[in-house]
Amino acid sequence: MKKQMVWQKRQLALAVALAVTGFTAVPETMAQSGSAVPPPQIEEIVVSGRLRDAARSLIMERIEQPFAAEVVGVEQISRAGDSDVASALRRVTGLTLVDGKFIYVRGLGERYSSATLNGAEIPSPELSRNVIPLDYIPASILESVKISKAYSADQPAAFGGGNVNIRTRGTPDDLVFDVSVGTGWNTENSGKGLPNLGDQGSLPASITQALNKYQGDISPANITRFEFPGSGTPTAAQQAAGVAINRDLMLDLNRNIDIDRETDLDPDTNISVTAGNAWDINNDLSFGALANVSIGESSRNSDQFEQNFTDPDESFRNIQRTFSNESTTAAVNFSLNYQDRHKIGTNSYLLQDDEDQSSIVLGYNGDFQQANGRQRKTNITRLEKRELKVNQVTGEHTLERYDLDFLTIPAVFDFITSLDVNWFYSDARASTEVPNASSVQSINQRDPSTDALLATQVNTGASAQFSFLNLEDQVESWGYQIDAPYDLGFADGTISGGYNRSRKSRDYRGYTANIVMGALGRDGTPAQVFSDDNLANLDNGFFLDMGSNFGTESYLAGETKAAAFGSVDAFFMDNWRATVGVRWEDFSRGVLPLDLLDYTGQSLDGIIENMRDPDQTFTVRDDDFYPAAALTYMQDGFLGTENFQVRLGYGKTVVRPDLREYANIQFIDPELNDRVAGNPNLKFSDIEHIDLRTELFFDNGDNITVSLFYKDITDPIERVERPGPQDARLLSFENAESGEIYGIEFEGLKVIGGGFFVSGNVVLSDSELTFTEASSQTSLTRRLTGHSEYVVNTQLGYDSENAKHSASLLYNVFGDRVFFGGRSPSPDAFEDPFHSLDLTYSYFPTDSLTLRLRAQNLLNENREFYRDDVRIIDVESGARLRLDLQWNL
Repeated sequence: MKKQMVWQKRQLALAVALAVTGFTAVPETMAQSGSAVPPPQIEEIVVSGRLRDAARSLIMERIEQPFAAEVVGVEQISRAGDSDVASALRRVTGLTLVDGKFIYVRGLGERYSSATLNGAEIPSPELSRNVIPLDYIPASILESVKISKAYSADQPAAFGGGNVNIRTRGTPDDLVFDVSVGTGWNTENSGKGLPNLGDQGSLPASITQALNKYQGDISPANITRFEFPGSGTPTAAQQAAGVAINRDLMLDLNRNIDIDRETDLDPDTNISVTAGNAWDINNDLSFGALANVSIGESSRNSDQFEQNFTDPDESFRNIQRTFSNESTTAAVNFSLNYQDRHKIGTNSYLLQDDEDQSSIVLGYNGDFQQANGRQRKTNITRLEKRELKVNQVTGEHTLERYDLDFLTIPAVFDFITSLDVNWFYSDARASTEVPNASSVQSINQRDPSTDALLATQVNTGASAQFSFLNLEDQVESWGYQIDAPYDLGFADGTISGGYNRSRKSRDYRGYTANIVMGALGRDGTPAQVFSDDNLANLDNGFFLDMGSNFGTESYLAGETKAAAFGSVDAFFMDNWRATVGVRWEDFSRGVLPLDLLDYTGQSLDGIIENMRDPDQTFTVRDDDFYPAAALTYMQDGFLGTENFQVRLGYGKTVVRPDLREYANIQFIDPELNDRVAGNPNLKFSDIEHIDLRTELFFDNGDNITVSLFYKDITDPIERVERPGPQDARLLSFENAESGEIYGIEFEGLKVIGGGFFVSGNVVLSDSELTFTEASSQTSLTRRLTGHSEYVVNTQLGYDSENAKHSASLLYNVFGDRVFFGGRSPSPDAFEDPFHSLDLTYSYFPTDSLTLRLRAQNLLNENREFYRDDVRIIDVESGARLRLDLQWNL
């Protein structure tokens, strides 16, 4: 049945692919001989339809790029009803949105994509990801988004599948005032869910002081040794004093873990306000300002079912999960503009996102067997408070030929017609705090016949853990680029060059407090067992201890990058364009693990000693040249087109492991609650890219694009399985020996009349990587992690003649992809295809008012993961409905 279901889904995807990419989109003029009347220029096309105009504008901007890229403008974002960057990118060729946050480019996972803000690097406040979740960036602060699929020398050398450059709104030329309010629902909510407990407070000051006083060990025995030094064997009274001090520390810990109940879930809400204006100081100088504030709240249930591959009937878990999010975005931009030739601006952004999760896990395994009525129960609470602060200063300056003459530029440079100088400085700080995340292990005794709950008690041992985590990231970067347009008579174009530098620092610290249970006082729910009265009873034998949650939890790290680049772009012989560039990049990194409970200094002494080893992995440095080249042939009117071009591109880049992947720590990936371990032995992945793209644009707006791409990867970094506990997955990272990916992209738009049009894109590709015989992987040859053999995006759009109504029906599906590589002898894990069907309807009663209704995941698909025919993960997503009202001045 499983194989039949997958086959049917693939047939559906291929059928959609044929419908979208078939050459039915080519107008009849393509088959006709050349007309005596030359076709009109592209700039003269006038499109009244809202969604058609948005789709065509993407093509128009893309044509002007020397390297393969997609551009999504503010018009398309607003008219299609996208609320954030992630939503706006779902319709771009070859892009897939995962978990509503992360973008996969050409079927490759988020490790092969990067994101910049106005061209500057930014850290991610997401603990488990290198790339900032794109749903953090609201559409209200966007100007456009550029997705580079082919590498160019002015981009960071860390380039895999693509780079997403988020361009924010600048200051307006006139008065701007927008207000938007909205609400939403999710079918999985049903009005009820687990309570989210909010901020439970940081590590109590009394415990911090005790750690310093008792040198990292607050167990009763060690407290007694410090309190009564030199007394030899402690007396019963001295031992009791140590126990009492430890018990007081335990009582200071916030133990509000009462989630064994249901609560009402409110509908989602959001509000956004934007205001800005420009003022003329004199005839030459103007000042502009723009401010935006967006606030949103949401709740959702996302229940999950898991079972082990080896014994799925005996080892499985049902996870009830409730999430709540509170997000705030604030943006303030200022600018000074002199004669439209010199502009200095400042951009300041504050993005906050608090995600609160409560989970109850009920399951069975070899130690907790359903036949005996012994059920394992885990209560989990976790709040992640994420924040990103960005301050940027930018400058744009244009020097015309008469400016250059005034500066007495040597005559040898007379072929330079002007100079454009752009510079920036960016200071970005990301922080994540996890205050008092809790995990409590219990045993439920159930009637094997009726499944009725008979009793519950907390496990013995360190069964209650309270974790405290703080992450501080800072990325400081600056740079400049000079573009010099030139005209040699036989050729013209632009000579470019520049320099970038960045520094990144990270402080990652975690503590875990364990309540160690004795034999008595364990009966009841966690909220009952850890009540003040029960803990105050010294007969129960509980005590507090500090320990590591999964292993080393803390580290300090730093990175520096310096880059210089140059390129030449040339138009010649009327139909040809050539672009050649090279980037030199010097990269260094250092990672220092910390043992916060080691007050003796022995761990640091060991690190210092290990750093003398030539094969040490604490520091790494690498510098190299990364070339890029593109050759474009252009022939307007060819085959009846308005615009025709063929572009061939080549690039050499690198993918470096992120600090999270490189540091020797373990962390929780909240997407599926997986444990993930870093690997300090990872190597960089060198990549060579080849792209060939053909674009045909017709005068009625129809268009076709066909692209071929190939990537050769040395030492690709793969997500793999590691030995771990029987009730949880432990994933890590490993270098394969080599890998490659190749494929073809189709994109088209066809106006079908009556206000309707269809557009869509399809990526068909394959990949292969090879592990050495020494690897522990089951499959020594397989596809890359995260790669899908096909990705389909289609859209049926409608624009009314009176411009009052617009609608779009969007369908997206990706082929199955490797979730992680299986450890021998277990097979690889795959994520099944996910079919997404969304509907957006917009009503424009006036030029200032917009009412928008959005329905997402109308097919109510779940995310499913398999190992062979065993479904190991099933995540309920739910259908979502959202209603927004926007008014603009």
